[in-house]
Amino acid sequence: MKKLALSSTLLATALSAFSTTNIQYLYGDFEGQTFLDTQNGAKQTVTAEHYRTFEYGDLFMFADFAYAHDGLQFTNKKNDLYGELSPRLSLDKIGGFSSSMGILKESYAAFQYNRGDKYHAWLYGVGCDLALPGFSVFGVNLYRKIQNIGDNTYQLSLNYTLPVRDGWHIEGFTDWTTRDFLSQNQLLFDLSPITGVKAGKLEIGTEWHYYHENSYHTDNDVFQAMLKYTF
Repeated sequence: MKKLALSSTLLATALSAFSTTNIQYLYGDFEGQTFLDTQNGAKQTVTAEHYRTFEYGDLFMFADFAYAHDGLQFTNKKNDLYGELSPRLSLDKIGGFSSSMGILKESYAAFQYNRGDKYHAWLYGVGCDLALPGFSVFGVNLYRKIQNIGDNTYQLSLNYTLPVRDGWHIEGFTDWTTRDFLSQNQLLFDLSPITGVKAGKLEIGTEWHYYHENSYHTDNDVFQAMLKYTF
């Protein structure tokens, strides 16, 4: 399974058809009792995201670098680095058929690798792209999650983009497992009419970050200010 996920990543690099990369800066007050929180006060995060399509699927990856002046919760560290790599192989393109019907656009074999300081997880499963009214993007992936900390579980992941009105859109993701629930949703405004840069390159807005951990009944519910630049 690991070899297949890595092979699909190599394919993505070699056969890229479309790609986009962005950098985000986020600032929010993360005081709380979850592992995502700080010991006191605000957390700053710089996120780098990359997405590309290729002949037989697509690839999404990101890395978060977080900094908290007074330290992160449960550690004495002031910073943290975490990333995910998510390749998918199109069953339609590999099999030479079309699964498109109704709201279903395309189906995939889906993989993911998560890596933090002392944590790592391998995920494998199936995914699809849906054509839902109003959404320009709506993806669904269902994984089996094998991890070195905590019990193995299943994960349902949603990712979406929803144009709201001229210059505004919502984008985000939601991950649900039997252990926890995480949803990060961004409301962004295109600054191109004000700054004169190319449309969609520079955006400002807010991210609503919500996390719930089932076993300890802990939550964080944070709005972050954010700035995003797309290359």
